[in-house]
Amino acid sequence: MKNRHLFKIFISFCFYLICPKVMASAYWIDIKGTHKINEPVNIELCYGSMDEFGVRHRDTGKELQLAGDFRMRIIDSKGIEQELQLIIQKDCWRATFIPKNEGQYRIIGINDKHPVVDRSASGGENILPIDYISAFYNVGNLIITDYHPLQMLDLVIVSEKEKIIIKAFYDGKPTKSGTKLRVFNPENWEKEIVLNKDGEAVFYPTMKGLYIIRQDWIEPDSGTYQNVAFKSKRHRCNLFLLHQ
Repeated sequence: MKNRHLFKIFISFCFYLICPKVMASAYWIDIKGTHKINEPVNIELCYGSMDEFGVRHRDTGKELQLAGDFRMRIIDSKGIEQELQLIIQKDCWRATFIPKNEGQYRIIGINDKHPVVDRSASGGENILPIDYISAFYNVGNLIITDYHPLQMLDLVIVSEKEKIIIKAFYDGKPTKSGTKLRVFNPENWEKEIVLNKDGEAVFYPTMKGLYIIRQDWIEPDSGTYQNVAFKSKRHRCNLFLLHQ
């Protein structure tokens, strides 16, 4: 579509891992807009997989239906917040918003309705997954670089030429020093980076395309959900970076 840029956020929850260069089936978001005030932006939450050529294919099965449990919001640079209403389509869930101001918009979301990951058959411990989305959408030329956490587990980025500064938060405060984040490059190769005393880490993109930055935290809280017992909760925040 002319004069439109396509931003793809591949939000990988990785319930099943395949191999280092092939994406497991997972969720991602396509954001389509002109980056201008008062022009509509479509946000499409999809589920599918990446083939060997790096092309993502949308699926329409049970997992796509479960994606509708995400509760998503968008916040502008003035802190004005709007709930995003997801509506089911043939191969995605879609929400639309119209930006009223220039600046950097934050898209965030949470899904705490996932079923328990049952590992009892293999002798493992059951885990209740809770997933967070963090993403950005720019309108005009006003870029904000002073961020505050908006979710219990949150990630933000600040770009300085070729250097990417990642800021991680847990429960409103910088995530503790020494915590490891995982960075997936556009070919899905993975590396670890370590947070400093300020809850920050740095990496340098080596190729154009979509990067995924992930923070995990295990909460030692047992219970039962949908009649399945679990030993702990796995909180996961995925943030995207489209490097051009």
